[in-house]
Amino acid sequence: MARAVVDLDARATVLDAADRLARTPADGDVAFVVAAGAPLLRNEVFLEVLRARAAPRRVSLVTTDPRARSLASAVHVPAYASAAALERRELDPTERLTVARKAAVAALRTSRAPRALPSLRRSLAVVGSLAAALLLIAVVVLPEARVTVAAAAQTAGPFDIAVRAGPGGDITAKSLTNQVTAKVPGSASGSRDQPVQATGTVQLENRTTNDIRIPKETSFRTADGIPFLTTADASLPRSIIAGPFDIFVGRVTIGIQAAIAGPTGNVAAGRINVSPDPARYAVANAEPTKGGEVKKVPIVKVEDYDAALRKAPDALRTAAEGQLATWTREPRQGEVVVPQVAVRQTSVGPSSVDLVGKEMATFELTVAGIATAYAVADTEPKAEALRKVSGSIAPGNDVDPKASTVDVKGVAIGDNGITWQLTVRTSQTQRVDRAGVARLLAARRVSDAQAALESQKVRLVRLVWMPGWSPILPLLDARITVEVEAAPTTGAP
Repeated sequence: MARAVVDLDARATVLDAADRLARTPADGDVAFVVAAGAPLLRNEVFLEVLRARAAPRRVSLVTTDPRARSLASAVHVPAYASAAALERRELDPTERLTVARKAAVAALRTSRAPRALPSLRRSLAVVGSLAAALLLIAVVVLPEARVTVAAAAQTAGPFDIAVRAGPGGDITAKSLTNQVTAKVPGSASGSRDQPVQATGTVQLENRTTNDIRIPKETSFRTADGIPFLTTADASLPRSIIAGPFDIFVGRVTIGIQAAIAGPTGNVAAGRINVSPDPARYAVANAEPTKGGEVKKVPIVKVEDYDAALRKAPDALRTAAEGQLATWTREPRQGEVVVPQVAVRQTSVGPSSVDLVGKEMATFELTVAGIATAYAVADTEPKAEALRKVSGSIAPGNDVDPKASTVDVKGVAIGDNGITWQLTVRTSQTQRVDRAGVARLLAARRVSDAQAALESQKVRLVRLVWMPGWSPILPLLDARITVEVEAAPTTGAP
């Protein structure tokens, strides 16, 4: 039989030892290897507790502490000074002698009478006893059987149930939250007219022999009365007559702007020819004037702001779904991120006060919010759904997870959890009492096994027994191993 070895350090208490004992195999002896000075070794009561909890398994102690080994022997726990001594079954010399052992030792010391040779009758009795023991072993201990049974399965459902994950829910869920932002574009539909004045240049020719000052906003006109104003002060130099034939005319070029905004100020070359003082100087435009128009200046209206604001929830949800995709790509082992995300808007800017009435063709809103998703165990919500369904099937039956389907009809998610609406279809199988089947078949004739099982609504699938020539199954139910095989599903009851 295998032996489990449990190592405990110098801080180990009886609670630590009991916890480790509970995790050892249930079918083997247990050896505790304990460091000297551990609280577990201070009192024989602790060792007695371990021995009682391990029953019917045997418990032994390995420690270098001689006092602890002495305490162990007092509560019938074999104690060894080392692992090697444990393997050799070499008990510690400090083991206390019980009253019975002391009496046996004393009897051995005082007995001096020679042994009598065994008589023939006694020898035959011993041989007979051995033969009977062997026969008993052959009949009781050696026979074994392995029986495979199946209980009929029946469909169950459909069941419509709700499973909630989150605080106070049916299953535990880990909340995933993060801030998300989105940009929402908008366009201005309002406008205002903004007339623009045409501009150009004119050249002045001095008709006198004196310098002439031309002040800013001096007016010139076309023949049909379109006025233009100079845009800066200028000085028109004098004309000079040198001799009878040489005349040097004073000229200057000055910038002008139409006095009336709009396309009216766009005139061809040579049309600006009316001087305010034609006796002193003449005027003409060598190039046409340009740029006169009425511009449309865009203005943001309240309706434009509201239209952009209505797009904010969709833009924020798109950002939240992008965050959900990131969470889904990075799950922890054993978890799955539920493919649903909730988003709560927290702010939007700039405000309407800052935008409405502004002269701009386009604008942009920034909307912020909190995205929330949930991670659950990768067995959920199916596992919880089957747990709930198990309370709705016939008593004494079990739900077969492998023959179950869970369909998601809807998912509702919020800041405080997630709820699935599920439809469950499953199979229920009568629970088989393995120990009861073994007791039922023990010492029964092989030919009667099937009928006995059918009386318990269990179907015999396979039966193997040793020795095969025996018409009787093992006398001990412990020698009968019962296995349960999944049965085909039949109709609903």
